[in-house]
Parts: sequence; C-alpha cells; structure tokens
Amino acid sequence: MNKVLFFILTYLISITAVFSAQEVQISTFEKFPPFVYRNSQGELTGIYIEIVKLALSRMPDYSVTFKETPWARAKMEAEKGKTFAILAPYFHAHDWRTKDEPKRPYLWPYSLSLFTQSDVLICNKEISLTSRTNFPEDFQGLNFVIWRGDGRAGTQFDEMVKNKRINLLLANGTQNVITNLFKKLADCAVTSQAAYAWHMNRMKESGKYHVYDDAGLTLNKSIIISTNNAFLGYSDINDETNYPFKKDFTIKFDIEIYKMKQNGEINKIAKRIINN
Repeated sequence: MNKVLFFILTYLISITAVFSAQEVQISTFEKFPPFVYRNSQGELTGIYIEIVKLALSRMPDYSVTFKETPWARAKMEAEKGKTFAILAPYFHAHDWRTKDEPKRPYLWPYSLSLFTQSDVLICNKEISLTSRTNFPEDFQGLNFVIWRGDGRAGTQFDEMVKNKRINLLLANGTQNVITNLFKKLADCAVTSQAAYAWHMNRMKESGKYHVYDDAGLTLNKSIIISTNNAFLGYSDINDETNYPFKKDFTIKFDIEIYKMKQNGEINKIAKRIINN
C-alpha cells in the first residue's frame, strides 16, 4: 500500500511540475541553415535551435516555443514587447533602438554568446588572391554575389557597390550564392563559413558538387573578413509586466550556456549539424 501511495505521489508531483513550467516564446529566422531550418522529417533544428533546446532541457521551470518568422518581423515583435526573445541576433544595443523618445535599446540583456560566426570570402579559382589581402579595397572591379538582404560584407563594401567600384549580384540563399560562383556568374562571394560548409556538404552528398568538380570548376576559400557572436536577445519592452520571470530565466540560461561552452557541447552540436 505504501508503495502504491509513493508512486501516486511521485506521479502527481511530476505532473504538477510539467504543468507549472513557464512557457516562453522565442522568435527566430524562417530558414537559415545550418543555424535554423527544418530537417527531412519536418522538425525544426539547427545549431541555434539545438543549443537553446539543450539548455532549456536542463531548466525544468521553463518550456520553449519557437516561432519562425521573417527577421524584420522578429525585430518588430521584440521592439513592441510581443515576443520574449529573438534568436540569434548579433550585439545591437548601440543601433537597434526604439523609435520613440527616449530612444533606447529594445533588446536587453543579451545572453552569453551562443556561437561565433565567421564570415569568409569565397572566390573562383581563376581569381588570384596572392596580392588581394585587404577586403574590400583589393577587390575593386570584380563581380560579387551575396545573399539578398545580407549585410555581412560591411558598409565599406556597400559604399564601393554604390560607387560602382564593385559589381553586385543578389541571390536568394547561400545555395544560390554557391551555384552562381560555380557557374561563373560572379567572381567572389561573402558568406557565413558554417553556412558555406553545410551547403557544400549537402551538394557533395547529393552529387551536385561532382558536376562542377568534373568540369574543373572549383572554388577557393579565402580570408575570414569578420567574426560575430550570436546571442539570445531579450525584449526589454514592457518586460516587467509581460515577462516577470525574465531575470530568473536569463540567469539560469546563462549558467547552462556557460557549462555547455566549458564542456565542449556547443562545439559538438555545431560539428554534428554541419557535417551530417
């Protein structure tokens, strides 16, 4: 009898814990592999998603719902306090500010860094890189392709495009950026190193890469032009009313991220997703 009561009490306690968990909504990109995407089973995954899911699995007081949305809308929701957090912005406290006075950052705080993105320059093998060490000054007159709306090439690059010192082709997604390079519609591209590696691995698995390789079309990965840390950024608008649990969550989440970085789990997640 005592054993039966024990199991009943244990069950009731576990059920109570499940139903008392605070649900949080995190807005994220619609699609940006390998960081956020849906796998062949239709499940939401990616480097950022798996990092957050693992951290939250160790925070029993919370459960998470991811909302896939265009990035501009995710920012707008954070600015209006309509989402708890967005995944995964770079640090923008200096330039993402409320439109109304007093203009202040609408994301605060930022979590510990989840992952460091490296942005790389990729060129066709015909483009000599020996004397081109300074980006973008040494690439004047070349044709570039970048993901539409992607600003990772930097303001100086944008200014050179504006002044027609660099020719620019816009593509929808990293896959199309790589394809344009292989087809020699552009000389060079600026892209995320992890995204480039992920798409190249998919191309090799599917046999698409060998079509270009057999034709003698190869690409040269050049210099890393920048690195940026990605974070979980919390809405700071009406947060005391809408998200009274925010301080508790941010502390617990950072503790889990710190431990994951220390024991190498984050690097293992990234390597598994990029290579599989």
